[in-house]
Amino acid sequence: MKFTSVLSTVALLFVSKSLAMTWEEADVKAREWCADLTNEEKISLVTGRENMTGVCVGSIDPIERKGFAGLCMQDGPAGVRNARGTATSWQASINTAATFDRDLLYKVGAAQGKEFRDRGINYALGPSVNILRAPASGRIWEAYGEDPFFVGECGVQVIKGMQDSGTIATVKHFVGNDQENNRGASSSNIPEQALWEVYIDPFYRAVKDAEAHAVMSSYNAINGTYSVQNKKLLTDYLKGKIGYQGPVMSDWWSIYDVEKSFGAGMDINMPGGKAWGPDYIGNSYWGEHIQECIDKGIFPQERLDDAALRIIRSLFKAGQMENYPKVDLFVDTLTEENKALNRKVGADSNVLLKNDDAVLPIKKEGIKKIAVIGKDAMPPRLCTDMGCADGTLPLGWGSGTTDFKYVIDPLAAITERARQDGIKVVSSGTDNARSGALVAKEADLAIVFVQADSGEEYITVEGNKGDRLNLDLWHNGNELVEAVAAANENTIVVIHAPGPVNLPFKDDVKGIIMAGMPGQETGNAIADVLFGDVNPSGHLPYTWAPREDYPTDVKYDGTLPGGGEQKTQYDYDEGLFIGYRWFDKQNIEPTYPFGHGLSYTTFDYSELNANMQEDGLHATLTVTNTGDVAGAAVPMIFLSFPESVKDYPIRLFKGFDKVMLQPGEGKEVEIVVDNHALSYYNLEVGDYVKPNEGEYVVYAGSSANDLPLKKTVSASAY
Repeated sequence: MKFTSVLSTVALLFVSKSLAMTWEEADVKAREWCADLTNEEKISLVTGRENMTGVCVGSIDPIERKGFAGLCMQDGPAGVRNARGTATSWQASINTAATFDRDLLYKVGAAQGKEFRDRGINYALGPSVNILRAPASGRIWEAYGEDPFFVGECGVQVIKGMQDSGTIATVKHFVGNDQENNRGASSSNIPEQALWEVYIDPFYRAVKDAEAHAVMSSYNAINGTYSVQNKKLLTDYLKGKIGYQGPVMSDWWSIYDVEKSFGAGMDINMPGGKAWGPDYIGNSYWGEHIQECIDKGIFPQERLDDAALRIIRSLFKAGQMENYPKVDLFVDTLTEENKALNRKVGADSNVLLKNDDAVLPIKKEGIKKIAVIGKDAMPPRLCTDMGCADGTLPLGWGSGTTDFKYVIDPLAAITERARQDGIKVVSSGTDNARSGALVAKEADLAIVFVQADSGEEYITVEGNKGDRLNLDLWHNGNELVEAVAAANENTIVVIHAPGPVNLPFKDDVKGIIMAGMPGQETGNAIADVLFGDVNPSGHLPYTWAPREDYPTDVKYDGTLPGGGEQKTQYDYDEGLFIGYRWFDKQNIEPTYPFGHGLSYTTFDYSELNANMQEDGLHATLTVTNTGDVAGAAVPMIFLSFPESVKDYPIRLFKGFDKVMLQPGEGKEVEIVVDNHALSYYNLEVGDYVKPNEGEYVVYAGSSANDLPLKKTVSASAY
């Protein structure tokens, strides 16, 4: 059976359990189940136990009287954490995003969801739909880029895949956790329109389009009030205006009280204790203190009833209230199918940034010797939570990484693939510039592997406490590339990094590939692209530019105690103008625009038509492969809003597709921009509003800076 068939079968098995049950049906069942719960039992449902000392990173006690087995929560977005090498170590989410392929995003979610479910894990702690606001931010590789529409679309597909496999997806971090420095003692000060249109909007999509079963709050404050205490955000906005039906879970040890947090609408305190460590097992800000607050009238009984109901309602919606597997984190799910999917996504997420003189793919007719250079091409040292950068870089560090059973390093994969074509491979497995140049000098082609790393704030790697200190390559990468390029005119650079890096050597090399963080099959994925077995089709889900050109940055204040009154202030003064929107507004030419990505073939975009219908704007265009090899194109739609919408970005990304084309083949592609994507957040109305007067301008092309097609459509055309 082909892998696609396997995934289809898996999805069909669970779709009747989860998606077939509406929230209304789940609510009826949950209310009946909860009817005889005591307050003590309800409190045990909302307060984590074991304080991360058990098998799962988070857990809820069983209720034996009800036949309730308890709950297991486990990281994370790159696969099952702490599985001792028995689970797939997937690519970073930023890589999955770079494929611009909804089908692959869904398949990754479905495959990951099955790995969690097979272990009896109820809640997978992902995906993350935070925004790449500043490129040095530590956890940008755990999410999907800079554009809220695109981030939302990626999150929706992954959530659907996970939940169709029977696992509860926990979309996080609500909201504004866009940097690591003092995340637990910082305030993201976001103007109201930007709050809704940029930072809440991916969560809006997750709830409305994917029926997300769980949401995790963030560590930081929003406009001065911590997320876990922010009743306006949790109760009024998320549960009220957006209509979210499931529970809100805290990020780990982000709760510092009971009155404000539980009263604000928090439903699950994870992992339960007041602070990290075994001494805090059973010592919670919640627990019996919830009953004390009810007795004192601090919040009503209904608040506890609602929290318990939301947890059980979500479990019924997910089909987890009966016949769910028992917890066993070490079930072996490292299948050939999962390895193949990781390898495919890794290859399809490679972004070919530069390819002068068609130096790639490697041609066996003209290339007899390849030099592979740099420690990033070598097998990695696998540290706890990937808290080191020593060898090739498959993932960043922190709770979002995994326990690798193996990593296919680039040197091994390239050597094996080159042997098929009779090509010799020589190497320098260090970052020493002189050694690299000596090896490169005698080769027909030199491939230099370089890296930069980032992660979560609880680990400091080479002076970087989560957020990167700068956008430079690590380990003297610039010097290495410059020395090799001086020794060999056919130099290609492969970059493993969470996001943009400085490229002082850009004009001195013939080829550049952004490989990101591809997971366990990283070496095979890059070999597939280098030798042309896979035609690269990845595109940047962010704008690539020098650090000083972005509208905002991270801060490096001294460490503050979490949950305190003193906070690092992150002022989101750029408002709506993040990423490419800022570069458009300021007329700044980036190094590479949002959506940039080359291919071994070429594409032509033509015949754009657009019309407004009741369900949204329908755009059609023809995409033609004008080259001589098959390849996948990603047509993109950007919109300018009617002039009545003031102080607005020049263009907004609002639609995309991915289409495989044979040489000379053309296909008509239809892209639908739904009514929500045609709306903006009107401050006077206090809601999303679709303009009904004026005109939208529709742009189509291959990136934010390559939009050759243009059409005008009346906002009231249907």
